[in-house]
Amino acid sequence: MQKYIILIFLLFGIFAYGSNKNSNLPLLQAGISKYWCPITGENLILNKNTNYTAQLQNGTQRQYSSYYGLYFDISEYGIIKNSAKKFDTNLNRFTPINTDNINYTKEDFLNQTKYIENIKTKKLYKMGEKIYKQKCKNSAIELDNFLEINELKGYLVKLSICGNINEDYLHPLSIYLWDIKKNGLSENKNIINVGEDEKCPVCGMFAHKYPKWVAKLHYGDKQFAFDGVKDLMKFYFNPKKWGKYERFGKDKITSFEVTDYYLQTSIDGFKAFYVIRSDIYGPMGHELIPFYKLEDAKVFAKDHRGKQILNFREINENLPYELDKN
Repeated sequence: MQKYIILIFLLFGIFAYGSNKNSNLPLLQAGISKYWCPITGENLILNKNTNYTAQLQNGTQRQYSSYYGLYFDISEYGIIKNSAKKFDTNLNRFTPINTDNINYTKEDFLNQTKYIENIKTKKLYKMGEKIYKQKCKNSAIELDNFLEINELKGYLVKLSICGNINEDYLHPLSIYLWDIKKNGLSENKNIINVGEDEKCPVCGMFAHKYPKWVAKLHYGDKQFAFDGVKDLMKFYFNPKKWGKYERFGKDKITSFEVTDYYLQTSIDGFKAFYVIRSDIYGPMGHELIPFYKLEDAKVFAKDHRGKQILNFREINENLPYELDKN
């Protein structure tokens, strides 16, 4: 249900700026940017039922459209102890909460991040770019002047930089300006591209059917796709076992891609961290589950009973076959 609520607000977000007189939600941030969440850019009034607030370590009061935003600030900046509050719709005021008692893990945060990024990639960036070209083509917007996305939204509204636009246009426009124009993110995720005819040389399955697990070895202009790191490792250590691949030795590898389990993006397999013997299974059973950050690997291992975290150099030829057994 939470995903559907996020989707509605991200895509449609009826404009509520200036309508606080019709809402009993206190707006605690300073200036015109007070109407929006500094993390997601979502309209606070529209998200009244899931509003949180807290003070950063520097004393700045922040207000969030959901616990997602509060969790971000706790993780990135830290908040003043006992400053976190949730809006109580029955009492019509913010009441203190203990964040240690909130059942929301880093994995929940990362999964929600992936969901939001998927909406941005599929809908909001395209909408925002179109609005920008139609409404803002003669406007000079100094994006480096803004520390948070809610400041950008307040600026666009206050000065009518792109005309008098409602939230239907303001939100995708702001997301596009913030992510693409300011922070230089790509509209296309850095994923491992696999053709529909590419089969894993070890098990024979079509690798594109398993995008969450796909991995690749590149040998110059020749490449092989796998439906998981385990099969890739079998090939890596002994390619000739799987066919006429004698010329594809370790010294011929030009790049090695794996899919970060949380981020679902392509990362360097030589630099990744791998969790083994967890309660999460890939297409071929137990897997070596890759992560770009050691911290993420540790969180995953804790949440999913992973027995060990390895770097690439610690993986030996016998391990993939041992994982087949248990």
